[in-house]
Amino acid sequence: MTLATTSSVLFNVAAGVYAGSLLFYLFKQYRSSCWLLGIGFALHSSSQLSRCWRWGIFSLDGVFNGALFLPWCLALLGLFFALRGRQQQGASMSWLVTLTMLITLALPVQIPPPGPFTATWSSPMFFFLEVLAVACFLASGWYAWQQLRQRNNDELFNQLAIWGFILYSLAQVIGAVWSYLGWGAAFHWGERHLQSAAIWCLYCGYLHTHFDHAFNLRQKARWALSGALVVLVVAYALQVAAHLTVLNPTKDTDNAGQVTAAQQVHGAVPNACRNPKLLEDGND
Repeated sequence: MTLATTSSVLFNVAAGVYAGSLLFYLFKQYRSSCWLLGIGFALHSSSQLSRCWRWGIFSLDGVFNGALFLPWCLALLGLFFALRGRQQQGASMSWLVTLTMLITLALPVQIPPPGPFTATWSSPMFFFLEVLAVACFLASGWYAWQQLRQRNNDELFNQLAIWGFILYSLAQVIGAVWSYLGWGAAFHWGERHLQSAAIWCLYCGYLHTHFDHAFNLRQKARWALSGALVVLVVAYALQVAAHLTVLNPTKDTDNAGQVTAAQQVHGAVPNACRNPKLLEDGND
């Protein structure tokens, strides 16, 4: 059994365990739900770890892809809350974890091979921080929705939004370093960078509501929920769609579908130098 097959099998088993965690949550067995969430997290971690050698060499390319890594981050948040004594809140994360896993299984993604533009520490660090921040934003919206339904004074959604903003800000700084090293400029007026700037400004505005006493907890919850919906579309759906095999079929000629995916994610063609035609022209 190859590493790629092992990774896929572990991922599928983890999805099943996550679904079991959701089932226990629906029956209000929060402790058992958290235990299954932890087991699924361990299997998922093994799957992600095995991806480091899928190309025959150690590489973090694809390990932090949003479709594969976001459920891991959501499960991590759920386990963190469970360890902090919030078993019900932690178990409820099985909803988000299971849904994102099912989306990945239903719409498989294609991970491009390592290239010169990703052979730097800033590339995996950027995706790690960005996806973790997206997980915080989505979890913030999830708990904000619960806060609006139950009318309590729990500010868990607010704390997640703040931490998500901090992580997202760090991701943008490291992303600027990566962009400068790979493309010669810290910022590009491209779709990918403008999407990131829009999300950053959205949550920057949210943080400023803390200085306006007219904004009560429920109004902040509505903002957090709306922000999570925006992040769901901009930072998850569009970026995951860039790697979908159904939208970007493999082509043996010019890999046009893969180029489109790379442009959606990176704003450039990171593996262009792997094109034999370009290499021949360069040698001439």
